[in-house]
Amino acid sequence: MIAGRTRYRILAFLTDITGIKSSVEIGKPKQPRLNKKMHGRADTSAIDEQWFRDVIGRKIATHPGNRMEYPFAGEPIFDEPLVGFVRGDDPLLAEYKKIIGPFHLTPTEIMAWQAEKNRVAAPRPEEISVVSFIMPITDATKKENARQSDWLSERWAQTRRQGEMFSRSFVREIVADLMARGVLAVSPDTAPFFTKKRYPGAGWASPWSHRHMAYAAGLGTFGAHDFLITEKGAAHRCGSFVVNLRLRPDRQRPDDIHAWCAHYRTGGCLACVSRCPTGAISEQGHDKEKCYNRVIRSIPRCVGEYHIMIYGCGLCSVGVPCESGIPEKVLKKK
Repeated sequence: MIAGRTRYRILAFLTDITGIKSSVEIGKPKQPRLNKKMHGRADTSAIDEQWFRDVIGRKIATHPGNRMEYPFAGEPIFDEPLVGFVRGDDPLLAEYKKIIGPFHLTPTEIMAWQAEKNRVAAPRPEEISVVSFIMPITDATKKENARQSDWLSERWAQTRRQGEMFSRSFVREIVADLMARGVLAVSPDTAPFFTKKRYPGAGWASPWSHRHMAYAAGLGTFGAHDFLITEKGAAHRCGSFVVNLRLRPDRQRPDDIHAWCAHYRTGGCLACVSRCPTGAISEQGHDKEKCYNRVIRSIPRCVGEYHIMIYGCGLCSVGVPCESGIPEKVLKKK
């Protein structure tokens, strides 16, 4: 077992520097440089869909970053992932500018930014793919948070903090490896343009949605709580990155964006509504502003009781039929 921190932080509000940076999204890492000598010449035949499944699976299984801190030191944060792919010229990705907002970037735009930064020609949409992954949260964390009715549990808070940093860290490692091999790649949420803010008409959003990329890759559909419901449930973390490779999508994407939500599919479930402590979820949808205000108010609890500088909630994704899989009612209706 990998050793973790053996005690709580003292004065976490001042000393949890990495938590503060994670919370306010500052301190973006330097982007890896492209190996121009190899660019366009490297044999990429072995870097296929299975290569990405193996690398992401291995990172999550063995990486020291996928570990809790005190008092759960050594416990994994995430379980075995789901991995999917979407082509850069998939029409849905351009539609996201209408569905999410004009601020949402396409893989082609993100890759053009990386190409310009490295002074190489920008690849065409058909030469680009998005690698999307789902990291399921462990049963111990889900059970602990499901027992909560007001604020997030300690394991969930650690998952929110360490899990986010781990996700960014191992994706940077994969991107750096590809760039060293001469393959143009970019991790959107470590780029300087990736910031969450209020957009007119859209509310709180970012210029790249991991959830929407996961839907495009056929990994899940949206629930009434706005989480993505996957075959391993809604309690997870999404991630994605863009590569200058032609990868083959291998999952069937449901046309119905709510296909795996029992409420939308059968009309017999709104368990997430009763789990929400602030009334941000209703039959009319998810109120992002109410949700955001509640989540931000969790900071004093995380600092005071859990000694880490982070915020979170996740109550609506646990203790519900879609917590760990597609709801039984939906499966029976298929």
